[in-house]
Amino acid sequence: MSGANPVGSVIECRTFGMFSVLVDGVTADLGGRKQRLLLALLVCRANSVVPVRDLIDTVWGGRPPRTAQKNVQVYISKLRRIFGDRLGHAGHGYRLRIGPAECDLLSFEQAARLGRQLLRDGDTAAAAGLIGQAVAVWHEPLAEFGDEPSLAAELGRWHELFLTALEDWAELAVESGDHQAALDQLAGHVRPNALRERLGAAWIRALAAAGRIQEALVHYEFVRRTLADELGVDPSPALAEVHSLLLNGSARAARPWGRTQQAPGNQLPRALPDFVGRTAEVDQVTGNLTVHTGHKVVVVSGPVGSGKSTFAVHVAHLVRDSYPDGQLLLDLANPDGGAKPAALVLEELLDMIGLGGSTQKLARWRSWIARRKLLLVLANAMHEDMVRALLPGSGASAVIAAARSRLSGLESVLRIRLTPLTEAESRELLGRIIGPGRILANRDAVRRILDYCEGSPLVVRIVGAKLAALRHITLAGYADRLHATERVLDELTAGESALRTRHDACYSSLSNLQRAAYHRLATLPPPPFEHDRLVAAMADLPASAEQALESLLECNLLVAPDSEVTAHGAYYDMPAFGYWHCREVSPEVIRRDAAGNP
Repeated sequence: MSGANPVGSVIECRTFGMFSVLVDGVTADLGGRKQRLLLALLVCRANSVVPVRDLIDTVWGGRPPRTAQKNVQVYISKLRRIFGDRLGHAGHGYRLRIGPAECDLLSFEQAARLGRQLLRDGDTAAAAGLIGQAVAVWHEPLAEFGDEPSLAAELGRWHELFLTALEDWAELAVESGDHQAALDQLAGHVRPNALRERLGAAWIRALAAAGRIQEALVHYEFVRRTLADELGVDPSPALAEVHSLLLNGSARAARPWGRTQQAPGNQLPRALPDFVGRTAEVDQVTGNLTVHTGHKVVVVSGPVGSGKSTFAVHVAHLVRDSYPDGQLLLDLANPDGGAKPAALVLEELLDMIGLGGSTQKLARWRSWIARRKLLLVLANAMHEDMVRALLPGSGASAVIAAARSRLSGLESVLRIRLTPLTEAESRELLGRIIGPGRILANRDAVRRILDYCEGSPLVVRIVGAKLAALRHITLAGYADRLHATERVLDELTAGESALRTRHDACYSSLSNLQRAAYHRLATLPPPPFEHDRLVAAMADLPASAEQALESLLECNLLVAPDSEVTAHGAYYDMPAFGYWHCREVSPEVIRRDAAGNP
């Protein structure tokens, strides 16, 4: 078939069995293998923007020709003759817009998703019908690309969706007494997926209901050994309950898995309705967390008061629908700002998901999270080892770590560094707090106040909270007060929100080298700091001056130039609030420097 696709054509995209597309009932020519592979990726990520780089990596497997981008444009042009305006350019990639009625793979996903929602709502009969419909039509999609490494992650994601639907349906079937249907459907899936305890539990219950007790016991032992050998863990409490009831002759009466271990739900704090700015960063992170091949670990870092945790929570709320098994916030800091012990962190985490009191805590967490699609937000992440330990070893879950440090040693993560808000963004935030009328009536005073805030969302919020509470103070009078005060950090306090507390917490988390280097900054004139003067100030430290300098860059106490410069010509910036705090905690170093002592 050739020629432009007329408006209103009926598209039918078939991925189960032979990969094909029908237009008004006529099979379309999908072209050669590379063009078909490109289309396969677009279908797998239907209705999402697929970056050109992902298309190139998928088609050429990391070894693209110089003409790869042009070739992609040619393939897209040919495919548009089939899909018409459904396939179009968007941002830095392409999007194929098709619905469940036009694609068997999307129809499967919709039936499974709606069935699961009915199950959560308690309508088990309707849920069984919809999920059973999804399971019945399933075949391995895009089978011609089953050995294609570049498409393995996409096909693996769809297979994971099928196994979850199969588990949902099998539990409902056993519960309704249709154990033979469950046995027939599960037979080819339980042994290849022995680590899926939920699938194993449904199989054991179905065997027990059919009177095949010995086979059920044998399969439990097979699962137990597999868990021990591959993960070093014991069966979960839910599977252990099935085994115990099996020994008592009542395994069929065991509670379905989802009712034994409820998903933890959304445990995030509220999203701030007056969040402003960070548009590019929000788009980048949400895109990665909702695109199936995007980074599933995001590190958000920035100076004190840049709104790292607020940003992480804001993004987590935006993508919550992509993580149906829950959203958690785990604070890795003690109230004094120091790092929590690893044992306490794991204890709190397991309490959140209903596994408090478990032994082998880290292994239990890894085993639990591998079977779910959950979003974990780590606030005040300080140490790479702690973050690395909490990362899921497998599965579809994701982690956002909000950290003062860049955590540069973490591998394969998306890094977001929060820079100061622009003046317009700061003005918008202040206006949302104190009212746009006061902003418009006092533009010069607002400009002076925002100059003082240096684009720090925390400082803008503190200033805004004070102005909202102290309405008898004019903005011009408060601007004069800010610029006249000598106790800057004492001024920036509103209720329990205090800038000094945040800086003190940051200071307490520094390593010995970082703390010593931080003190040396107090001996210099206000920033920006010239490179050679920084090196001279740190010359007497145990580590080299360059190492000390890099340690301050790592924890975002200093800001490096945005572009390449020669070392001797580099200037390093530092937020004024950080410099004032540095001066306050370094009186002895300042005294020695003034006296000319090293």
